[in-house]
Amino acid sequence: MDQSARDKILAITDLCTLPQTLVEVLRVTESANASAHDLSRIILRDAPITARLLHMANSALYGRSGKVNTVQQAVVLLGFRAVKSVVLSTSVYDVVGRDAVGSAFDLTEFWRHSLETAATAQLFAAKIGYQPQEEAFVAGLLHDIGLMLMARAFGPAYAGLIARPMAAADWTDAERETFGIDHTQAGTLLFSSWNLPPQIVEVVAHHHDILVGSTGPAFEKLTLLVSLADRIGRHGVEQQSALTRGRVEEKHKVLAALGMGPMDLKNVDAWVADNLTSIAGHLDIEIGAPLEILSHANQRLHELYLEMEHLLINAPTGKKEELARELLDAICATFSHHINNATTTILGHSQLMELAVQKGKISDPDGRLVESMGTIQNAVAVISAVLNELKNTTCVDIVPYHDRANILNIDDRVKQRLATQRL
Repeated sequence: MDQSARDKILAITDLCTLPQTLVEVLRVTESANASAHDLSRIILRDAPITARLLHMANSALYGRSGKVNTVQQAVVLLGFRAVKSVVLSTSVYDVVGRDAVGSAFDLTEFWRHSLETAATAQLFAAKIGYQPQEEAFVAGLLHDIGLMLMARAFGPAYAGLIARPMAAADWTDAERETFGIDHTQAGTLLFSSWNLPPQIVEVVAHHHDILVGSTGPAFEKLTLLVSLADRIGRHGVEQQSALTRGRVEEKHKVLAALGMGPMDLKNVDAWVADNLTSIAGHLDIEIGAPLEILSHANQRLHELYLEMEHLLINAPTGKKEELARELLDAICATFSHHINNATTTILGHSQLMELAVQKGKISDPDGRLVESMGTIQNAVAVISAVLNELKNTTCVDIVPYHDRANILNIDDRVKQRLATQRL
């Protein structure tokens, strides 16, 4: 690590003071003798954190809508680990995450990716029995915080690096070559200066590692959980290079190191999409409007499709079918990851609008509004049917499209699925 670069990052970290509420929460939650009363008394001094904690405790995630009225009730319901996770996540977001860092750095995209990684890491933690699961969530949420520090320290020069497409494995090398420090080292400097839990610091330092062994991080499982989640949802600030067989193989290596297989990835995207908006709301983190997510997903799907065609053309004859299946899985996961979240939100608002019309809260004398809501819901149903067909496709059948591109031949199966749903 270059000393001058290190000094630049440390100058930024000096401005990022650890909130006193977080200091005290970390101290109390690590104490064997602390009570719910002790922890709630600290949280009550911080109005924004109090509001977020009560919001989460009363959410559908915990099945207690409107029944938790005090911070102490929330602490008892959620538990010390979950409370620490909420306070840690929101405190770091408030200190580091709300400031603009240049036009080339999309904060909304950054936090969307971070939140996706957090939710996915926690889901994987549950699959392999890792405890505490909340630790995986926090580590996933904060794993890329060094990007924020690098953008602040190096300004337009770092924005130029962000715009260069490259593989994740090459990203930290390019940072060190250009600036003398990479974002994993920058994040480690900040969290070490804050004396955050060592497992969080270690994940930030090693989340780009493909495999770790006996000489690797002490918190190997947690690091691998975040590394896998990061690879699956990696469509954040950095521009990604073309998909390669090597990247697919890296994902499978991390899966194997965790004792998991490809089937463990099934329905992960749907779970994250169903919960991402509500989790973001509880933590007061901005991840963008549904239309933004939809536009981003459409762009990324097109990129992945072109990459799939290129890889299939250049793949050995005996490997084409296997590679096609893997790439189709990658496309489905990426598309579903974003589209499900957008369509769920759109459908929810559409149904609320219909309900408001039925109760007379909104005037719709000619029925056009209800008709529009029906059109929206039908469009969402089509999108969901397409996603389900893509997931269930076992062979690649490609047909020409009107713009001289090729598409998967699934139209008839989509229509049949929609007809079945309407019976």
